[in-house]
Formats: sequence, structure tokens, C-alpha cells
Amino acid sequence: MFKGRFFKGAVLLGLFLASFLAFKQEVLAKSNSNQEIPVQLLGVNDLHGGLQTNGKFVMDQVTVNNAGGLARLGGYLDQEEQNFKILHPGGVTLRVQSGDMVGASPANSALLDDGPTLAALHAMRVKVGVLGNHEFDHGIDQYLREVDGVTPSTDYLNNPLQIQAIQQYPFVNTGMKMLIANVLDKRTHQIPVGYRPYTIQKVTDPKTNQSVRVGYIGILNTNLPGIAKKYQFLDEAQTIAKYDNLLRGKGVKAIVVLGHTGAVTQDGQTTGDAVNDLKKLKQIDPNNSVDIFFAGHSHQYADGWVDGIPVLQAGFQGKGFSEVTGSLNFQTQDFDHRTLNATVKPVYSAANDPASFKKSLAFYEITNIINDANQRVAPIINTKVGSIAGGQTISNELSNNKESQAAYVVVDAQRKIANQQGHSTDIAITSNDSIRSDMTAQGDGSVTLGTLYNMQPYGNSQPIVELTGQDIIELLNEQYTKSQLYFLQLSGLTYHFKAASEGGQLATVSNVQVDGKPIDQNVKYHVLTNDYLSTGGDGYLAFTKGKIVDNAGQDIDLLTAYLQANSPIQVPQLDRKIQD
Repeated sequence: MFKGRFFKGAVLLGLFLASFLAFKQEVLAKSNSNQEIPVQLLGVNDLHGGLQTNGKFVMDQVTVNNAGGLARLGGYLDQEEQNFKILHPGGVTLRVQSGDMVGASPANSALLDDGPTLAALHAMRVKVGVLGNHEFDHGIDQYLREVDGVTPSTDYLNNPLQIQAIQQYPFVNTGMKMLIANVLDKRTHQIPVGYRPYTIQKVTDPKTNQSVRVGYIGILNTNLPGIAKKYQFLDEAQTIAKYDNLLRGKGVKAIVVLGHTGAVTQDGQTTGDAVNDLKKLKQIDPNNSVDIFFAGHSHQYADGWVDGIPVLQAGFQGKGFSEVTGSLNFQTQDFDHRTLNATVKPVYSAANDPASFKKSLAFYEITNIINDANQRVAPIINTKVGSIAGGQTISNELSNNKESQAAYVVVDAQRKIANQQGHSTDIAITSNDSIRSDMTAQGDGSVTLGTLYNMQPYGNSQPIVELTGQDIIELLNEQYTKSQLYFLQLSGLTYHFKAASEGGQLATVSNVQVDGKPIDQNVKYHVLTNDYLSTGGDGYLAFTKGKIVDNAGQDIDLLTAYLQANSPIQVPQLDRKIQD
């Protein structure tokens, strides 16, 4: 009898303890849920006005074809937010950008001074951003006015149709907070008027009204000599450390860096300027509170971690987007690093992903923005600017010697017009990657402005770099390394080349001539190129040995002026690179 009562009592005690432990776990779970709020950050970078642009998105070992398009990008952002909130009711989504939203844009955005792209950002609800280098193209004062919904100045334009189109375009107030912490106006030694080094955004739990303040710091890559005349650039890592310390002094411990400075992930390894910045930051302040780094500028895929900090970059022109999810802790006022998950996702084409985005307001708004922009620019695109002799097509296909007829028209135009406008230019150089299509003629042989924009969609400025003859020979040889994908297109210069059998060099150049005379290795020459190549882009590091001495303006303006003054133009001969 006693044993039975004991056994029954033990069972009851066991059930009581089990119930108590379950209750305790439930209370603890509720307590923990009350201490944190789920948060999602969605980031875009380097849109470059690519309203309808699509192409390859190389994601380390995976390539997505026909990726891009801002309407689908907006649809994916909305879809990711909806999925997040299904999993995390009451969670908060934050949307950010890391520079070069505008500039180097296709015609349907560029001809409207990128008003449609800013309208698309508004539709995507992007609230915080940093200046990229292309935001300087027409002046950052003008860019800020556009961000705030003010119609920009058209004083720099000559085309009356474009002037009218811009003045009639309904620029929208995007509501974006614009950051730039490491750029100072050389006149005032202050951050440019209207911009700020950081911003603090409060994230609030809708149920409990508890909140965490998140700080954002914006920085720009300092290797940008083309815009350094008016502005002073401060070291990226030192600047991050300065404002990280300032924010912590204000009690802000959850910190996100929006850096228009590049990164790339290849074979699982993430490298680049953004990585170097974080490593230097760690040396300056091992106890810094930076949690997340959204990168930009180099147009690459990056998805890696540096000292426990995710570093993300989603290619360019809307081919992908970055996502970070996790929790903010109300007690620590910081991200719970154990919960952070970061990834870069592609923007698939409709053929690869038939998602209809029926629940995405942004998808439909941006679709309407694009259709409206196309209608507004149609008269400008159809404007005739010149003609081709015989109505021929000037091909952009590379010959066996890696020469392009279309590219030769471009560099000849740049050198001739630059010199006519008073810019001392001996040589003009671009790469075949900078020319995106043939120069095609209408039935009457005429060439439209739309054709020129299709050829040169980037809107590159044209710095003039002073290089020695030896630097130029080195530059030409850089075409023939095993890793080189793009080849130089030349005006004012010819050379011979022959196959090489040693090291990583596939060929070597000789008999280099400038305007028909042998190049002097010790003489300094003025080389007109684009802003990307001038900073060592595409692996042409010899450019960085020179200094920028002038700027001839925008590529599209030089080409337009050339056709207007020299039509009908001839198809160039491919005889500037001679194989021995």
C-alpha cells in the first residue's frame, strides 16, 4: 500500500515538474521574444539608371542570365519583405542603397536626368543612401535637389527637346537621407551642404513600443581623382572609426556602413577595398561596433564575412540585391550577432522565374514609371544627329587583332572634338567594353541620338591623363596578359605586336608610334580616356602612374558633336594594331 502511494506520488511530482519546466521555457521564450525584434535590411547598389537593363550576373560559381530590370527588382524586394513578415510577424524591414543610383545610365533615364530612376527608388521605399562617384557627374548639389523632388538645372544642355523633357518631368521627393562622411568641400572644409556623415533611425516594436536606434555611416572610395578637384577625401577606415565612436557615445550600438567601395567574392574568398577598410578599422579600434557593410562601386558579386561582419555587393544595374536578417536586442541596443544571416540574391528574368508580383505595389509603380519615361524620351531618341557614308553599319565586333570599327569612331571623335574645344590631347583610348553596340543607320543613312546612347550608355566623363611614353608601352602590353578580357581601342597611336612565350604575357608590343612618329619613352603625353579606365579599371593599372590634368566632358557629347560636324562619316579601317 505504501509502495503504491509512493509510486503515485512520484508520478504526480514528475508530471508537476515537467509541466513547470514547460511553463518556464514558455515564459523564457516569451521573455526573449519581448527582448528582441526581428529586422530585415534590403540593399541595392550601382543601379546606374538601368530601368530595363538586363544581362549576366556572375555570383562566384553561379551565373544568372538575363538578370535585372528595376520593376522586377522592386517586385523581389516587396516579395522578400512579405515572406519575412510571414515568418516574423511584427518584424521591421529597412531599405538602403550604397551609391551610384544614377549616372552612366541608358537613354530612358539619362535623357531625363535620371528622374525615372529616382522615382523607382521612391517606389522601392529606399530610405537611406550614400553618394557614389557618379552622383557627382552633374554636381552633388543638383543631385540633392533631384532627390528632394526639385527639377534640376538644364543650363549645361544644348538639346532643346531634352531641356523641355526634363523641365516637364514630375520629379518626386524620394525621402532618402543622403550620407557622405569622408568627403569635404575644399572651400569650407565641411561636409557638403545638405549631406550628413551619419543618420540614426529608430526601429520600434509595434506591440510593445520598445525601440532600438540604428546608426548608418556613409563613405565613398577615395581613389577617385576625377572628382578630387573640388573635394577632399578622408581615409575610409579612419572615418568609419570616428563616427562609430561618436555614435556609441550617443548610445547607438547597432551600426551599418553604406560604403561605395568595392568587394568581390571569388572561389569563396571575399577581397577588395571594403574588406581592407574593415581590417584597418579593426586595427584602429578592435572594439568597434560596426555590424553590417553594404558595398558598391566595383560592380561585382560579394557575399562574405570579415571579422564577423557581413560584406555584401549585388553586382550592378539591378541584377541582384542584398539581404540581411536578424534581431535587434532591446537590452543591449545592438544586433544579436548570433541571429545575423546575410545573402545576395539575383533578380531573375520572367523567363527564369514567372513570378507575377501580384502583391507588389513597387512592381506596378515602376512598370508605369518606365513606360512613361520611354514615351517622354522617344522624340529625343529619334533625333537625327548625323549620317554614315553609304548608310552602312559600323560594326562593334572585334577583329582578330581586337579592333572595333565602332570604337574607332568613338576615340577619333573624342580626340578631334577635345582638341577643337581647347583640350590638349595626343591620344584617345577606350576599351571595347565601353562601346556596347554597333553604330547603325536609318534607311536614309542617318544616325539618331538613340543609337549613340545605345553605343555609350555609361555616360562616362573623359579625363585627360598625363603619361610617359614608357607608361603607354606598359599600358599596351597590359592588353595581352592571360587574365585580360577587354582590349584597348586607339586614336593617334599605332603599334606592332607578336606572340610571346614567357610568363603570363600572351604577346608583346613594339614599334609604337604617336601621330606617325616613334614614341619617346621619356616624353609625357596627354591621353584622353574614360573615368573608369583612368583609375586602373579592367586591370589597366598603368593609368594610375599618371596624373589627371584636364577633363574633356561627357563621352556622348563629344560623339554627338563629331557627327554633327563631320557627317557623313566613313567606316574606319582596322589598321592600328599590326601583328608581326
